[in-house]
Amino acid sequence: MTISDSASNKPQGPGARYSRLPAQQSIRVFEAAARHMSFTLAGEELSMTQSGVSKQIKGLEDFLDVSLFIRDGHQLYLTEAGQRFQMRCTQALDNLQLAVNEVRGIRQRMRLQVPPTFAARWLIPRMELLRQSLPDLELHIETTWLRTIGDRIQAESNELIIHACQDYPHNDLQQELLRQETLAILVSPEYLAKHGSINGPEDLHDKELIHTRLDGHIHWQAWCRVMRVNDLDINQGYEFETLDMALSAAENGIGVVVADLLYAIDALKQGKLVIPFTMPLIKGLSYMLLSQQEPSMSPHISSRYPNAQSQYRQWLKNEITNHQKQLDQFLINEGFDTENLINGF
Repeated sequence: MTISDSASNKPQGPGARYSRLPAQQSIRVFEAAARHMSFTLAGEELSMTQSGVSKQIKGLEDFLDVSLFIRDGHQLYLTEAGQRFQMRCTQALDNLQLAVNEVRGIRQRMRLQVPPTFAARWLIPRMELLRQSLPDLELHIETTWLRTIGDRIQAESNELIIHACQDYPHNDLQQELLRQETLAILVSPEYLAKHGSINGPEDLHDKELIHTRLDGHIHWQAWCRVMRVNDLDINQGYEFETLDMALSAAENGIGVVVADLLYAIDALKQGKLVIPFTMPLIKGLSYMLLSQQEPSMSPHISSRYPNAQSQYRQWLKNEITNHQKQLDQFLINEGFDTENLINGF
């Protein structure tokens, strides 16, 4: 019998839990096959033959009395039941690995997915501060270069994801609003000196506009909508892969950009960029903090084995709040209204 522990077939008391579960090996085989969408690759990962993987999957399907995969020639697809089972199995294995690591005292490892500009302009400058605050946290950072604001997100149990969007409509993940963008147009003093001052929207018609490519020209669209500018050609100008590149282009006198001021505060303080005229500040995209629901733990256990995700989540929120306060104070000193941002989306 390949799909269940021998204990699974023994008589169980009326209050027994987990009385009919497949063996962990079959769960591991299924998880690998579903992740790779290949029995061959799953076998290579687990040091098994392709036929051994196939037998484990067939036994698991017999145990569950449901098909987990659709086999179409050489292609493999998960059924609807297989998709649901994959999600739960991944959660279970992640949590079991986390429990083993905690009991053994293994250094906590967490994955963090962030937009590239957040990594370059906000997180990396604070890595040493993070190390000092959470010395036992091993953080693996991934930048989501190709993620768009409309994407649906999948998260593993040891993973935090920062996702910029207008609104995240799905309810399969724990979600928390981390912050919202504060938008205004930015330009370098050198560009103004060379191409003329910008005292209002009407002065933008002969200026080069700077955009980020992936999500289109949504920030210029939002700015023009709030400012009631209908005759500005927001399709002209330069496009860059990330906001970090777009801000660097603006700092180097390439043109004018609509950007999140949190990423530009250092450039503003140093005089590399300026907000060329007093304008309403715009509330832009939401930065959502997404993760799987964490299993509840008793206060005694959680105090002995602090969760890496909850520790980093708190550190992140505190640092973002402090940085936002610094930005607000700078803008107030410059004469801008930070209390009444206008919603751009």
